Amino acid sequence: MVTKATNAIQHLYPKNTFQSFIPGTNYIAKNTTALRDRVDCWTRGRWVKREQGAALSPLPHFQDPHYGTCDRKFKHQKEGDSEWRPALHYEWEPECPMTEPLDSLQWCQVINGRNMLVVGDLVHYQLHDLFLDSLRDGPAICFGELNCKDHSICSDPTPFARLRYVRNDILSLRRRLDMKKGHPRGDVIEWPFAIGSIIKNYPILVLNRAPVLESDDQFIHGLVETVEFIRKNHPDTLIIYKSTSIGHPHCDEATGPLESPLTDAEQRQLPFGWSELSRRNAMARAIVEGAGGVFIDLAALTDLRPDSHIGGQDCLRYCLPGPLDSWAQILYHVFLALEGQVPV
Repeated sequence: MVTKATNAIQHLYPKNTFQSFIPGTNYIAKNTTALRDRVDCWTRGRWVKREQGAALSPLPHFQDPHYGTCDRKFKHQKEGDSEWRPALHYEWEPECPMTEPLDSLQWCQVINGRNMLVVGDLVHYQLHDLFLDSLRDGPAICFGELNCKDHSICSDPTPFARLRYVRNDILSLRRRLDMKKGHPRGDVIEWPFAIGSIIKNYPILVLNRAPVLESDDQFIHGLVETVEFIRKNHPDTLIIYKSTSIGHPHCDEATGPLESPLTDAEQRQLPFGWSELSRRNAMARAIVEGAGGVFIDLAALTDLRPDSHIGGQDCLRYCLPGPLDSWAQILYHVFLALEGQVPV
């Protein structure tokens, strides 16, 4: 099916269309393969436990208090002298070192006043929180997880920019919300994002597609249709696609990272369509990169973290701070690389 996805996108954009540049960036090279390989290298690695007494500095979390569940539990049940819960003692060690510590001012300079639209499923909403934690000095008010209002990010001396989240689980091009005569669906949300009054104001799109019950052909057709619309109507948009993570059943029992990814046999035992995600992510990579976008396999990090989930009935989303701090570090390096500020 990956071959089918590749053929579908190459029908629109022949293989070498975006060989030497990435739309929406200043990155120009003889071939973009080196940059894509470096991004992949940052998402390959392992979780390493800091030695006892090592300085820990998780990303401060100011946003949705729901994601602070783990910290509140830890403080209530605290034993010993550690200031941080055990999950925060692990850091991502990529195969290729990330040399730049996360610098909000530098990140804002690279964003350079461009607004960002974060579109995807409910887990993708956490990426919205992560951007706010990284690019703001304090909390932002967001009413619900469907269609959050614009938030200001970056400030003097860097250019002002805005961030917005829209929940659209399948990145559909629906132009208005289908209320189903007062009984809208709750399992698949398709809040409009591709209408001109919204998308034209956001030169950076950060996308993700949820694991919903559909065929591979439907997945390919839907994602190809979306990127074709973006490239046709907004050709200079930077498209970033985040791979989709699996959940971890019985996450409350987890005590640390996995040493290696789940085997194919283990993945087949996963519920909720999670067993399909490895293949679907590979299909998404072929489509997004074929349309000149940037695919970032952040799922490779969190697939190894059955711990630090919110827990209870939620073994998909993570507490913040937590493993997603490393997502922020990788995203920061990707933005720097796209503007030629780190070697690839």
